This record gives sequence, structure tokens and C-alpha cells, in this order.
Amino acid sequence: LYNRLTVFATESISGKLRAEVEISTNTYDLVDLFYSKQSEIRKLIFIILTDKVMSEKITAIGANLINDIPCDYQIWDIDRLHKLVDIGSGNEPIEINLDSFIKNGIPCLEASSVDIDHCKCYLCVLPGTILADIYDVYGSRLLEGNVRAFLSARGNVNKTIRSTILGDEKNMFFAYNNGIAATASEVSLENIHNQPHLLSIKNLQIVNGGQTTASLSNTRHKDKASLEGIFVQMKLTVVNDNEIAGVLIPKISRFSNSQNKVSEADFFSNHEFNIRMEKISRRIFAPASPGAQYETHWFYERARGQYENAQSKLSVAEKKKFLLVNPKSQKFDKTMFAKIDNTWRGLPHFVSKGAQKNFVQWASIIIDEWKNREGSFNDLYFKNTIATLVIYNFLNKKILKEKWYEQGYKANIMTYTIALLNHLIKNQYSQMVLDRQKIWQNQKMDVMLESVLLSIAEKVFYFITDDKRTIINVTEWCKKAECWDKCKNLPFTFPKDFEKILSYVVDVESDEKASLKTRKMQNGIESQMEVLEYGVDFWKKVVDFVGNIYDTQNKRTFLDPKEWSILKTTLNIERGTAPSEKQCAVILQVLKKVRDEGFKE
Repeated sequence: LYNRLTVFATESISGKLRAEVEISTNTYDLVDLFYSKQSEIRKLIFIILTDKVMSEKITAIGANLINDIPCDYQIWDIDRLHKLVDIGSGNEPIEINLDSFIKNGIPCLEASSVDIDHCKCYLCVLPGTILADIYDVYGSRLLEGNVRAFLSARGNVNKTIRSTILGDEKNMFFAYNNGIAATASEVSLENIHNQPHLLSIKNLQIVNGGQTTASLSNTRHKDKASLEGIFVQMKLTVVNDNEIAGVLIPKISRFSNSQNKVSEADFFSNHEFNIRMEKISRRIFAPASPGAQYETHWFYERARGQYENAQSKLSVAEKKKFLLVNPKSQKFDKTMFAKIDNTWRGLPHFVSKGAQKNFVQWASIIIDEWKNREGSFNDLYFKNTIATLVIYNFLNKKILKEKWYEQGYKANIMTYTIALLNHLIKNQYSQMVLDRQKIWQNQKMDVMLESVLLSIAEKVFYFITDDKRTIINVTEWCKKAECWDKCKNLPFTFPKDFEKILSYVVDVESDEKASLKTRKMQNGIESQMEVLEYGVDFWKKVVDFVGNIYDTQNKRTFLDPKEWSILKTTLNIERGTAPSEKQCAVILQVLKKVRDEGFKE
């Protein structure tokens, strides 16, 4: 099967098949793509998918070259596919056999004098060619634990890395570069010539130094640069406890980046709120805007560089398709999310303090609300936020063209205008709110609303620049709660039929309840799946652990009687009876308590 694939690729690249395949077929398009883009192909991956089980005798398939293009051969059998689905992350675990990249692996030094619970640290020096080779194979999967993805070669840091690789001082790369910090769940070592060598690494994540890693690969490919003589230092922290790893690795990522220019917004990337919003943004299609023939995504960039990284390995045709579905005009990040959400919450004075200060305040609000009502952060919440963003984008374009506008303070005018609109509607239409779902459905606003917004924006402009303001500097004035309090008292009369673009509060609350119910159902299903995935043997150990420290005389334990009773329902899994979704939610909370008491899997 691989020979057939190899022959097809070889004959396509050489151009022989172009004369033999019917030009009107899809096959010809593929053959022509191989031939016309052969100089841009970095790697060929040949995959066999099968619903059978691969023989255990097959351990590795030798590498090959087609016109100097490296080839990778993979068999995905039913067992491998099952493991992929069972993980739930959508990615196969990264298991790197270093011996396949460099003979005898990589020499290392164990930092044995560093006494750290649940983890070990190693120091080593990687040849630049090896680090680039590993990145070529595993790509951005190595950077999933990073607070930011590769930001292309346009950033100042990446330009410096590139110039060092291409310049006369490439042998100074080790001295100039900070190196990389990485984490792993497991490593295998062997003493070779009385020196420990890393032979394999499981679940490698580069938490600091992603730009260095990607730049080495990128420069080698695009600039045809040699990486010989380039070395990179690596600090590898191995965390072998999965529960602790979830807490420890984000901290390692944060602290290892704390001396770099990484904003506070980047450190909020891995919060469950952001992960959910990212998933929703990739799943939900916005209705086609007027004149368009296709639906699109509003691309939420949870970590900086995701948008560009998603396109980095696409062909020209694939990139064109990606941009049609994910237009750049509909990309937004965490700081914009914070700006929009806090504006609608009636906090324009916080928004006026600047992106980072506003973000920090917004993040604290989200973290608190997530604890108490995480179900409210659902599809409806995302759509309403996008509706507010549509309003914001409208003002951003139109204010510049208004006769009353004088250059300056546009950001302050926009946030105060939207916040004031919401406030005025609440005051003058006590039983109604702006129908943001209608804006979402149309992907634009009603003409009447557009006119109202510009009228309010004009009032806001004259208000914040009024000579009677208590602080001379307009920007500083807009940051004060006093400014917002006085702005709320501005007189404004809505057009006669304005209520036509509003919704009744009871209808909105009904939609919110329905959306909340859907989210709770999704959470319940996810909780039940997690409990079942642990298996009955695991729960027997948990029950035994609690039972052994149970005070039989006074019937006391760190669990209350209800929790203890619900925990024991996990033993019924063996008989085919699963705990209910509500019970599973309690069981997972109990598991956290049990782990806090010292339970180890």
C-alpha cells in the first residue's frame, strides 16, 4: 500500500502523471498540485487508515526521500484511533523517541540538588538541527502549554533569532539565546559512558522558548539556512502526577515567561472560561451577512498567534478557504473580549483605563462568576457578546466620518456610547432590553439603532470634552467613576418606534434559562463520562481509602454522610448501573477532597 502511495507521489512530482490523468478530474488537481508546489513541500506523510488491528511485529517503518523531501509513514489502526478518542483532547499523546533523531539520545544533567515534590529537573544542550527536526515532526502541538504561539518572524524577538542564525555569529547562538523551558510527564534515561542520556520524552511541552524553536525550523525551511554549530540549552521539568501537572505546568509557563514582554492577558489563556469560549467560536457559525453566500466564524484568539498559526501549514487554496470562513475582520482576542463585556456591564470608566488594566479587572469578575454560575457562559452569552462587538465595530468606522468629531478620544467615546445606550434603555424601557440576538442573526444593526448610536456618541463627545469637567485631561477624566455617574444623567429621547428593536425581559430570561439548561445538560453528560472513564477498579481504591480513615466509633470523616453515600454508588458500575449525572458532579467534587487528603492513584 505504501509503495502505491509513494509511486503516485513520485510520478506526480516528476510531472509524468500530468500527461496521463484526465484533466477534468479531481485526481488531476492533486497531481498538478504536487508538481507545481514541489519546491514548497517540506514533508510528505503517507497514512493508512484501517478498522483492523496492526500486527505487533510492526514497530517502525523506515524513512524515505522523494526528490529530497522527507517522508513519514503512519498506520492508524482501530486501536490507535480508539486511544485518540479515549484521550478526549483530539490529539494523540506526544511520545518522542530521541534515539531516532540523534544516536544515543541527548546527554543531560539531573539537578538532583533541587529537591522538588512530584517532579524532577534536567539540564541539557540540544543541537539546533535536532530541535528543528522535532518541531518539524510535532509542530505546534509542542506549544500547547505555552502562553503564546509562534508569532511569525515579524516580531522583534523572532527577527533577532533569524538574523543570528543567518549571520556570521551563528556560533554565538548559545550565548545570545535564553534557551527553552519544557515540561514532560515521563522520560527514560540510560547511562552511556558514565553520562545520563535522555532516550525518550513523553508529552513534551515547550512552555518558554516556542519562538526560538519555531524560528529554527522556519529559518531552515524558508531561508535554506544550515543549523550546524547552533546549540540551545533546555531546562526540562518532569511532572509525573497528572493531577498536580494540571496546576503546576501553567505556573511553570507563567513564571518562566515573567521576565519577557508577555501581557497579563496571556496568562488567562488556560482558564476554563477561555477554553470554552474558544470551542464555541470554532463550533458556531454566524449567519451569512447580507450578500455573502457562506457562513463564518468569529475567531476567538485565546492565545496570541493562534490565528496565524492555524494558517501556517495550509496551501494557498486551503488558506483562501480558511479566510473565507474565518475572515480577519472577525478575529478578536481576550483584551477585546474584556473591553466589549465590561462596556456592556456598564463599566466604561474601567475600559478607559487601558487594555491591560481593564483586562485584569474583567478577569477577576469572570473568575468569580465562573465559580458561582459557570453555566451562564454558554452559546447565548457568546452570541450576545458578538452582537455588542458588531455595535463596537460600527462605531469604530462611523465616528470618524461625523462632522462633530474632532481627532482624539474615539476609544472613550465608543465605550461610553454603548454603555450609555444600555443604561438609557433600562431606565426608559424598564421591561425591555436591546435585542442582541437579532443583531447576531442579521450580523448588522437596524438603521434606527445606527442613527441612535451616533446621536448618543455626539452627546458623549461634548460631555467628556465639556470645559466644566472636574479634571482637565479628558483621558484621565474618562477613567473616573464620577465621569460615568454624570454621563448617565445625560438627557436623551429615543425615536417613537424604538421599542420595535427591543425584546421583553421575560423573553430574554426565558432564552437564558433554556441556554443554561442546555449547558447544564452538557456538563452533566461530561461529568458522567469522566466518572465512568476512571473505571470501577479506581473507585474501589477511592472507597477503600476513605473507609480506612473513617472514624467508626464517631462515624466521622472529611466527607459528610451524603457525600460518602454518593461516593459508594460508583461501586455499582461493576453491575452496569452508573451514578446519575447529578451524582457524578458530586462524586468529582468528592474526588478533589479525597486527593487533598493524600489519595494517590
